[in-house]
Amino acid sequence: MGAEVDAEDGEGRTALTVALAFGQEGVARALLEAGAGVNAGTGQRPFHGAAKRGTVEVVKEFMEKGVEVDVEDREGCTALTVALAFGQEGVARALLEAGAGVNVGMGRRPLHAAAEKGTVEMVRELVEKGAEVDAEDREGRTALTVALAGDWRFPAEGGAGGQCASKVLEAC
Repeated sequence: MGAEVDAEDGEGRTALTVALAFGQEGVARALLEAGAGVNAGTGQRPFHGAAKRGTVEVVKEFMEKGVEVDVEDREGCTALTVALAFGQEGVARALLEAGAGVNVGMGRRPLHAAAEKGTVEMVRELVEKGAEVDAEDREGRTALTVALAGDWRFPAEGGAGGQCASKVLEAC
């Protein structure tokens, strides 16, 4: 008798999720070949793990296999939000090209993640695609608040948080 390929651990993660979270693409491909579900899991989803690691090819494979692009994880984040939070701009652009929503997420939205990370170009793209600049995250913060709070973390870049804040303000 074989193992259940989509069995979850105590945190709702499948083996595929864990493999992707640790950058084990070969293991992930073997699990997919064995029938692992791209939408399986109740915690962090496999798709979120791929987005976090920045593996554009794996993300595209998931989309070809019918993954729900805007599915939220246990924290209310989409794969787009996760990609932006971890600075994976290539993955974020692939997700946006595939139609990922810019205003989706009950936890943190993509604009909040991009503003917090200080990725000015991604903030600009999200705003241009219709991101709601006044939307609040679970803590009641807007993207502008997040960008300003993050300004202290990017002194070598001349305060990228401030640059992000100006992009959010331009959209208002």
